[in-house]
Amino acid sequence: MKSKKIIATVLTVMLSTSVLLAGCKSTPDDNGAKKDVKDKEQIINILGYDVKTFDPAQASDTDSFTAFQHIYEGLVKEVVKNGVVSTELAGAESMKTNADKTVYTFKLRDCKWSDGKAVTAQDYEFNWKRQANPDVASDYLTFLDEIGVKGAKEYSEGKAKADTVGVKAIDDKTLEVTLKQPTAYFESAIAFKGLVPGREDLAKAQGDKYGTDYKTMVYNGPFVVAEYQKGSKIVYKKNDKYWNAKDITITQANCSIIEEETTYVKMLEGKELDMCGATGDNLKRLQGKADAKELQYVTGLEPSSFYFYLNVNKGILKNAKVRQALSLAFNRQQYLDVVYKRYVPSNGIVPQAVAVGTKDYRKEVTEPLKSFKEDAKKLMTEGLKEEGITDPSKVELVFLNSKATSTSKASSEYTQKLYQDTFGIKLTIKYSVDSPTYFADRSKGNFDICSGGWGADYNDVNSFFACFLSDSQNNSGKYASADYDKLVRDAAKESDPAKRLQNYKKAEELLVVKDAAIIPTFYKDIHSFRQNYLKGMYIPKFGGLYDFTRAYVSGK
Repeated sequence: MKSKKIIATVLTVMLSTSVLLAGCKSTPDDNGAKKDVKDKEQIINILGYDVKTFDPAQASDTDSFTAFQHIYEGLVKEVVKNGVVSTELAGAESMKTNADKTVYTFKLRDCKWSDGKAVTAQDYEFNWKRQANPDVASDYLTFLDEIGVKGAKEYSEGKAKADTVGVKAIDDKTLEVTLKQPTAYFESAIAFKGLVPGREDLAKAQGDKYGTDYKTMVYNGPFVVAEYQKGSKIVYKKNDKYWNAKDITITQANCSIIEEETTYVKMLEGKELDMCGATGDNLKRLQGKADAKELQYVTGLEPSSFYFYLNVNKGILKNAKVRQALSLAFNRQQYLDVVYKRYVPSNGIVPQAVAVGTKDYRKEVTEPLKSFKEDAKKLMTEGLKEEGITDPSKVELVFLNSKATSTSKASSEYTQKLYQDTFGIKLTIKYSVDSPTYFADRSKGNFDICSGGWGADYNDVNSFFACFLSDSQNNSGKYASADYDKLVRDAAKESDPAKRLQNYKKAEELLVVKDAAIIPTFYKDIHSFRQNYLKGMYIPKFGGLYDFTRAYVSGK
């Protein structure tokens, strides 16, 4: 999935982007005064996630970004005040820009790494450029170009040297970022969890091992990784070197890595876990407990979009009619009823509560698949015939999914049966042994159809559209369209929000309908249940899956 998310709000300077939280039943996420905190040891027990890498320049998945939410800190961070999400200064104590907003100057706080060394502007320059380094080949290789940084595109393509990129340490405390043109979402995008500082000395010493072992890494965030057992648990402890350690109350977070929902819901009910989500019958049961005041309940919309990647350069999937037929035949509401018993059917790639300018894009633009009324079976017959196939039973496609769980099996088996019954096409299901293997197979294109998705990295629809640019490392289906690229790139540098919106509207129609490069499936919602004593827990809109940096335990 992606990653996933970013934004943040106010210190001495208010940054330009904010978005209203959507549909919350309750608002314990808002920052508030910590009351009745008596215990010196503040320990919480929640779900954990396997980390793909501890190298900030290499991560591209939500699980890793959930860890980064706590162990690394960038120039700004996401916060929420009175239901509004925006950005506030974090590792930077000030930000200034020139008149046309093409040069940004950040003054750093007095921050330290967990080994006691000072965090410097050179650390930011190193990691930001490392992300765009073609030798590193990060999934976010093109991100600096996506947010408008001068010279980033040429460097990532191997056509220029690192010193031509518009990220420069003026001195130990001053970082200067130069853009090729004003970028509407830059001030939001720099809260992305990959744009944190990094340690060049450790990267050079460790070589290819950098980021693979939590014990050899250092951290500048509120917490450090104290223990990590892949597939079992990850333990965070408070970082006493953190610049604002006095305001961090949680001293330890024990995060169990559990795949099966039935297991972790039972643990929540037995108070072995302090927080989790739920679907189906589990959701209904926990909602009943929340109604009885036995649990806290937070619900709303999450800015993430799920879909099936189609390997558009492979076999019959080279044919647009075949891809359109697969998308049209997919019964989204039935799929959700069978597999999840929650979420929102999607007929586009952008969910609600993601901005273009000051407007919610999805409220302005109707999802394009809603007006696409062709006959799926007819399209499939025509498409197969164009590929020289008259017997669909001879067609076999590989469907790649994540680790085999009750949910992923239900998803795969529903899709398999649907396409067999509708078209006579055989779907062979391939489950991954773990999350890193899944991402590796997805990146290599070892699939015909692949379950995946994306969570916004910042509060602008560009975060969704940039994934499908022809040079994006996150474009797993290898979709390439000069028309699409032009629409998205022009929108990114356009200052007029109305013109940007029209460009994205046309790009979405290309991606989802005309070229049918993906099959939209659903938009995610939030159903989070917490023990009554867990306070201040925050679900980021643009970041990891949760944030306990402002949490505390009271009344346990």
